[in-house]
Amino acid sequence: MVPFYSHRATAAAVLAVALALIAPASSALVSFFDQPHPRSSFIAKSLLVVGSVIQPSSVNAFVSDASSSKSYSPSSSAASMSRDDSSNIDKTTVVYQPLSVSVSGVDVPVAAWHPTALKDSTTATTLQPLDSYKHRISVQKIGKKLAGWNFIPSFANRNFSLKPGAQNYNLRVVTPTQQQQQLPSSPVVILSHGYLGSRFDLYPLAEALASEGFLVLSPEYPESLADSFDATIIDPSSGEIQTIIDRDMITNQLLLTLKQTWKVTPTSFGIVGHSLGCGTAERSGDDSWIRVCLAGFPSSRGKGSKCLFVGSTNDGAVSVNRALSVLSDNNYVSLEEDRIRTMMAEGRQLPTLPPKASLIFTGADAPNHISFLSEETNDAMVDFLSPLLPVARSLKIPVLDFDKYQLSRDSRACGDVVVPLVVGYLKQTMNM
Repeated sequence: MVPFYSHRATAAAVLAVALALIAPASSALVSFFDQPHPRSSFIAKSLLVVGSVIQPSSVNAFVSDASSSKSYSPSSSAASMSRDDSSNIDKTTVVYQPLSVSVSGVDVPVAAWHPTALKDSTTATTLQPLDSYKHRISVQKIGKKLAGWNFIPSFANRNFSLKPGAQNYNLRVVTPTQQQQQLPSSPVVILSHGYLGSRFDLYPLAEALASEGFLVLSPEYPESLADSFDATIIDPSSGEIQTIIDRDMITNQLLLTLKQTWKVTPTSFGIVGHSLGCGTAERSGDDSWIRVCLAGFPSSRGKGSKCLFVGSTNDGAVSVNRALSVLSDNNYVSLEEDRIRTMMAEGRQLPTLPPKASLIFTGADAPNHISFLSEETNDAMVDFLSPLLPVARSLKIPVLDFDKYQLSRDSRACGDVVVPLVVGYLKQTMNM
């Protein structure tokens, strides 16, 4: 679904160099890089070197509709929460809870954000400021997913602390001191991360949505870098594979747990996908669900469905050109980038957006594939891969645009436009 899959061989080479760089120095590796090699030789020799080193012995105006000559004129005011609901929400404080759901006996982590009520006595007595989100990057997981390796040691993994409220310094994030707090019955938004992503990739968006009254759930999917669970379940008696947990199983179990165990009655559903997560967004729920697709592919569901697509001509992992025919065939209305940027910079309220809308960033400084993710998670990955990225750039090896991001560092600038756009769209379409 994502072009990254077609580059597994070259991505494995990138991984090979990364592992070699964090492993004990090898004279073989040094002599190897002293000589010019074609890309295929680079891949093969990198795999051999690392194997020998690590393996143990043994929005104000819109352009014309793409499919017709009709133009779209927005109304002057945006939809908002009802007066009764919005007046009870403390928009300066959101609650974060680290939860989990059981899928085939395996605990799958779920990050949850939700609003707090004004004058809620429990805020002072049972909640405390959140110090950080605990984020992990597993080289073991990268090796297993890209190269099928099962021998990489755990010392190669790295833990990171991500700062809450990093995109919005006026927002306070708190967490329960002891037991799980009751989740609110409100509009629910699921966040679906991409390939080798994490449940914290879109946490600034999650915080912003929670401050507006949404319950936001971000499950960890099998391809996550965190490697919190093994998606392959082995039958102990036969030694054969019994079950392989996939994205759909996790999403379906999350919905069951939400209603049956957590006793939440959602008033509506939305889902935001990034990259591979756009496919999860397309498959999940019915046409009543509201979808947002970032740096992937737009929804092609029926006329009654609603979707906001955001892409970029500077995306080096998923070409936005592949989305154009879907946008045209499904009557998406194109939003003007300059107008949207101006409105977001001035803090103006969005006009009413069309049910199917698209925003495509253009120009040399347009966002890349991972610019849509949080600054903190991107910086953690760049810090982790920094010894490798110059090599990847020189050999033109695709690394999901982390090489581009190392130079652009534009997550915050991208988020300043995309986060309020997505929040505004979901508030309108989910009747907030």
